[in-house]
Amino acid sequence: MIKQNKKVLVIRCGLLGDTVDATSVIQPLIELYGSELEIHWVSKPGISDLFKYDSRINKVYKLKHTKLPFIFNIEKFNIILNSLFNPYELILNLEIGSKFNDIVRFSRSKNKIGMPYKCIEDDIFKEHRVEHQLRILDELSCKYDKDNAKPSIVGIDLDHVIKKFPIENDYVVMCPTNSHVGNQNHRGYRSWPDNNWKDLISRVLSETSLRIILVGSKNEKKYFNTFYPLKERTYDLSGQTTIPELITIMKNSKCVITTDSGSAHIAGASAKNIISIHGPTNFYQSAPYSTKYNDVKVATLNLKCSPCYDTEAIKNCKKNICMQDLNAETVMGLMAELSL
Repeated sequence: MIKQNKKVLVIRCGLLGDTVDATSVIQPLIELYGSELEIHWVSKPGISDLFKYDSRINKVYKLKHTKLPFIFNIEKFNIILNSLFNPYELILNLEIGSKFNDIVRFSRSKNKIGMPYKCIEDDIFKEHRVEHQLRILDELSCKYDKDNAKPSIVGIDLDHVIKKFPIENDYVVMCPTNSHVGNQNHRGYRSWPDNNWKDLISRVLSETSLRIILVGSKNEKKYFNTFYPLKERTYDLSGQTTIPELITIMKNSKCVITTDSGSAHIAGASAKNIISIHGPTNFYQSAPYSTKYNDVKVATLNLKCSPCYDTEAIKNCKKNICMQDLNAETVMGLMAELSL
């Protein structure tokens, strides 16, 4: 009889930043089950590229329609069906909603952690999302090295990136966008104003010898026109990088400067130095995760009304001074504190 390796199914089917933070469970799972462990992951289609070069993840199930029950959802149905023939050792549901309860209920597994059997709420004000994900894992076991329980992602080969992009010299990466950039209502309040970014670009160019690499998704390409004509030593890579390429670009940068976005969490998991700009969002929960392997600086005015995101207060806010009054000088001051 052929002995099969143990298999674990991880369900974290959120946005890019959510998925990056959830990778903090990968090394603990390998410690708990051994190096031959097979890890399967449930992800959104576009986000699944995060695992393209990660040998620790053996299979990615791409769920396009997460709300449909499994009887109308071929992707969910396949997960359940495959588990009937090849049961899991563990299903780890890192989601706190009910959209994936059917997968957990009807799939075969020796152990099932998380929803629908127990909801571990993410309601601790000063708890990072990584720590929340680990609290769910701790329902199984907390006997793992906490230093290794951190977001960990794998990029593409450095030579590939050097040949394709202008990163052969020292550079800083700037991520001016987020999922609500350009929104005129309160949803756009976590964006840093365009003029602040332009001022920062000018100061970095005049006060350092660093190149500036601007990055963003292809859907945000139009937004980057605001920085044209580009100044010398400034390069616009928006819409040109894959997720694995972005990981490698950030890993080899001197510093990444970003607002609260998926890019911020890629930076936290790959770059050495990160400056994360926060106004209305709770940086305790959503800043890049700080470890002994990186240096995360949070740029914030720490106003009494912050954080207010996802509350009634932000809907009544007429001017997001928490971001507009946070100037480039503040960010440059944080850069000076880093070992660039």
